[in-house]
Amino acid sequence: MSTALPASLPRVGDSLRVLYRSVGWDLRLQSRYQIVTVSLVVTAAYGLVLRLLPDSWLRDATILLVLADPTMIGFLFVGALVLFERDAGITAAVAVSPSSPALYVWSKAVSLTTVSVVCAVALTVAGHGMNFRMVPLLGGVVLTSLMFVFIGIVAVVRVRSVNGYLLIVPVFLVPMYLPLLGSAGFAQSPLYYLLPTQGSLLLIARALESRPAWEALYGVTILGLWLIASCYAATRSYESHVRGRRS
Repeated sequence: MSTALPASLPRVGDSLRVLYRSVGWDLRLQSRYQIVTVSLVVTAAYGLVLRLLPDSWLRDATILLVLADPTMIGFLFVGALVLFERDAGITAAVAVSPSSPALYVWSKAVSLTTVSVVCAVALTVAGHGMNFRMVPLLGGVVLTSLMFVFIGIVAVVRVRSVNGYLLIVPVFLVPMYLPLLGSAGFAQSPLYYLLPTQGSLLLIARALESRPAWEALYGVTILGLWLIASCYAATRSYESHVRGRRS
């Protein structure tokens, strides 16, 4: 009786090894371009703000700042990273290499999400010590950061400069931040539940206090759906706007 592994399994293993090396390379690039340093400095500043706030403001401020971290690191920094790579000729080299578009976008997503997780946990510890639940915090931060990296790639491959990228940032981010109005008690609407950041807010809030179980299920579901859609869009955008220009 044959016990040979399916041929697809070695290919999966090879892909994971390539992804691991790509993530390591991206983390080195982020360190070289000071992205990691800036992330840590901003997180330290946020943490200091939380330590100075009165207890009555601490919960809401933590939710807002923890959400801002994966947004900034995921969306803004992936734009900076891709533009830096383009200027250095790295993007052109990758575009003509055998590396797949999916590997490229996932490498960016995993590396930047790693930085996001470190910053978000450090920020929460600064404000609340260890008095929080890790699982919903990690769930909210990881899903949110991955999604924003993918959305950032969709945006940045369509522009040619930092100024061009900054001009389109509000187009992508302003709608995503609308649920904050409802969280703050302004302009509440059930339509916010169609946006993934509503799920992000509920998962981060669940890390700090007891919340209904349906909120966790909803948060993971809406973020998961947006994650799948944004990953597909990022892969197709890279294929058409970066590789397509080299074909």
